[in-house]
Amino acid sequence: MAKGHLLDTKTVSLNEILGNGKIYKVPQFQRDYSWDQDNWEDLWNDIEIAESTNSAHYMGSVVLQSVTAKEFLIIDGQQRFTTLSILTLATIATIKNLISVGIDVAENKERVEILMRQYIGQKEPSSLTYSSKLFLNENNDGFYQNRLIGFKEPINERKLSDSERLMWKAYQFFLQKVSKKFSSKGGSELADFLNNVSGELMLFIQITVEDELNAYTVFETLNSRGVELTSTDLLKNYLFSLVAKSETDLKQIKSQWKKIIDTVGLKEFPNFLRYYLLASRKQLTKEYLFKEVKSFIRTGEDVFSLLDHLENYGYNYIALSNPEDDFWTEDKEIRNFISILKSFKVTQWKPLAMVAFQKLDANDFKKVLQAVVNISFRYNVVAKMQTNEMEKVYSKAAINLYQGITSNVVSVINDLKGIYVDDETFKSFFEFKQFNTNNSNDKKMARYTLYKLESQEESGLSLSFDSDNGTIEHILPESYSEPWHEFFTEESFANNLFLLGNLTLLEANKNSKGAADKSYEEKRKIYSTSKFALTKGINSLLWTPSSIRHRQAHLAKLASAIWKVQFHN
Repeated sequence: MAKGHLLDTKTVSLNEILGNGKIYKVPQFQRDYSWDQDNWEDLWNDIEIAESTNSAHYMGSVVLQSVTAKEFLIIDGQQRFTTLSILTLATIATIKNLISVGIDVAENKERVEILMRQYIGQKEPSSLTYSSKLFLNENNDGFYQNRLIGFKEPINERKLSDSERLMWKAYQFFLQKVSKKFSSKGGSELADFLNNVSGELMLFIQITVEDELNAYTVFETLNSRGVELTSTDLLKNYLFSLVAKSETDLKQIKSQWKKIIDTVGLKEFPNFLRYYLLASRKQLTKEYLFKEVKSFIRTGEDVFSLLDHLENYGYNYIALSNPEDDFWTEDKEIRNFISILKSFKVTQWKPLAMVAFQKLDANDFKKVLQAVVNISFRYNVVAKMQTNEMEKVYSKAAINLYQGITSNVVSVINDLKGIYVDDETFKSFFEFKQFNTNNSNDKKMARYTLYKLESQEESGLSLSFDSDNGTIEHILPESYSEPWHEFFTEESFANNLFLLGNLTLLEANKNSKGAADKSYEEKRKIYSTSKFALTKGINSLLWTPSSIRHRQAHLAKLASAIWKVQFHN
């Protein structure tokens, strides 16, 4: 973390944070209060452990943005700030209950005043209400100031919002915990609990930053605990702030933002935004998202334009991750391509696919996906090359199409030439390709590869690797039995077992009848009756390491013709 991002970093207690005359505000558009009973239980248990051992408990980091010397925005940590304030109010309420039944009235009234002033805020002489040290977001602050700080029950609990209901339940939870813990104790013990346990033993790493850009950069390096701020919240705060002067614009932006988040999901949004920027502007990492957005989104009009594009691209971004999405119900071929790419476990192609879906017709879009499948099989599945270069190439191809530099499918595919593994290199990798069929994904890739090879051997006859009843047969069997000792040492057995040249397809009923455990001579008789051309063609008199290498070289030639992309000058 670069020091230039920070004004200050230090370890502080709750007493030091709230007892210094400073004001803390949750940004207006930050997420609502969301902690629930599991979080409250964890916090209470942490406090009990700290008290019993008389040792400090670290509550994690809080990120504050300096507004003035006395005012700070809570960039990360609002859930903990709010919950500890609610615990404090519940403890003070317990002292007030002692007053109401006549116990140490004068002393406890003084304790209430001191604790309210120390942790909650100053009392205004005219209204006799408290001027808070903590201000929550636009949806929660009214309930916090008017009900919780005022020690007033909600007029109608059923009409509370979800976040207000959580705040009220948190207050009741801690009121019950504190009342039970101090049922036979007085106000001095309750005050001591606030001052010396929750106030002194609950420690934070307080990080103070200069502005929201530095806050974002710092935040991206932190591993926050609990339900705290996300990078999405920071981006939302910035975008909303640009239209906040107009209630009509703000209402519209909030509605559109909600649609986008509902479509792509809160956790997935940073990846989606990054892919959109990769597709439309430049290559960048997630850490620089906020900086990039701030560089070109500066007005309310910019915000509307960005959200229009994000809403438009959000649907196909999600659909590209799910072959069963309604987007593809009428096109089995597209579903198949997306299913295969999902099996490959590569995602760098998505920015290009997002743009291609918008800019090209359905047939050309399918041609792009077919090229991506073939390139990915060569680059990722067989050669297993580094993915960094892939992202650069796909991003450049996407930007060219997005900006109109390229406009037809031939040009788009030509832009991918930089990550196409040439035939000779591909065959050299393929000749040593292994699929460990004990691994579920490797097994799926082996099925996919064998079925595509089968299609080539049968002059284009296509069987589904997902639904056909063929099984993977190991010609050299998985158990190192005596009939195979003549040609395979234990070492060569291990080295050859999972080579693609040793794998073939076989009907399930033929495999279940014992082909797997038979000698090679007996296996050959079974293979000759198979429906699979790939299996019928196994005709070596003996099955040796040399036979496996020879077959794998033959399959490599077939593969170079199957997973091929034609480029045009």
